[in-house]
Amino acid sequence: MSKTLHPTWLTCEKCDSSRIEVTTERGNDEWLYSGDPAKCLDCSATGIIEADGDAAWFEVDEENDDV
Repeated sequence: MSKTLHPTWLTCEKCDSSRIEVTTERGNDEWLYSGDPAKCLDCSATGIIEADGDAAWFEVDEENDDV
């Protein structure tokens, strides 16, 4: 069963907001998993969570980047 989280320690690489919404099956407010879908609630950028075992971050989809 998936749940929606709003971890305050994540930031959007596009607008630097900390208002990120993450949908996860296994994560919690302190631990997220690679592949969890995420969205910035300020600029609407979408992407996924990337994690390396020590840290996790919000990776914005490239097609959402303004070039």
